[in-house]
Amino acid sequence: MIKRMLPAMALMALAGSVEALQPQALFEHETVMARTYQSRANLVLPSSPIRYLDNENRQGYASGGEIHVVGRMRRLVLDHPPADSDLSIIDHYRGRLMGAGYRVAFECHQDDCGDAAGWRLMLGKGVIGDSTSQHYLLAHKGAQAERGDYVAVYVNEVDDLPRSVVVSMENARLTRVRTLAAEPGKQQLFFALNDSRLSLADLLRVDRVATALREQDDLQAAVTGYADGAGDGATENGRDSNRRLARERADRVATWLADHADAGDRVANHGGQVQVPPPGEDGHHWRRVDLILEQRPEPAPTPQADAETAPPPSDPAPTGDGATQPQGD
Repeated sequence: MIKRMLPAMALMALAGSVEALQPQALFEHETVMARTYQSRANLVLPSSPIRYLDNENRQGYASGGEIHVVGRMRRLVLDHPPADSDLSIIDHYRGRLMGAGYRVAFECHQDDCGDAAGWRLMLGKGVIGDSTSQHYLLAHKGAQAERGDYVAVYVNEVDDLPRSVVVSMENARLTRVRTLAAEPGKQQLFFALNDSRLSLADLLRVDRVATALREQDDLQAAVTGYADGAGDGATENGRDSNRRLARERADRVATWLADHADAGDRVANHGGQVQVPPPGEDGHHWRRVDLILEQRPEPAPTPQADAETAPPPSDPAPTGDGATQPQGD
């Protein structure tokens, strides 16, 4: 049985687990039930609901998607006061993380997270409860999705007592992304002003398209980047800069697909376009990439060799007196 520690220790440990939030702690009345630290760890964090597989290839719980990261790892199991609800706890985590500059890449609640038993296997000991009181979020902070700080939070209950598990990967590097295949359709990825870098949430969406291209030869993808032509776009230098930015946004997405989809000529990069929004309209709509996944058109039929010329109709048979006898009707 894990020995309970003083709440003050909870403040210190949790503040350390989410480095950007120091010196303030996330909570004030929590108790640390378990704490783990590794200066370097290779960890798998779920990025999709947990599911149960029962087929010829695999049987048992598995995440629908996951990221593999290498970095400094801290893991905490916290018990919360009975007055705190599971929903208020995950809301508090989300708010404090976003306030510290993190962006939520994936989030699920209750049955949408899948079977609770799967989370016990994915995140290890200390997790229990049922699907009606579970919540999960994965957040990232960094200049690019492939590096930075990653935090996974899982909330559930143990004997009607709220409990959370926090896994923090600090100064970490993303080494692998695994996702389920996307359905055909159009996606729009939006970017910050003057930025062409993909967030972790966008990277997960792009990788789903890459997975679909790998698994289905009859699919193709098209990528088009856009930039907001307002403001500096009115000058020639501004227009050139915006064209480059729009192209860079498209190239980011197309490059990931080329590196991970093994799709050959089934990824079309249509480059970048600059659009000036109407007066009073926010240019955010034009700071984006359109990513379209669709069925490949059926190949054109192969031209067939000209059919052999039919023989001309036979001449009418002559009658007994030498006249021609009509044939047919």
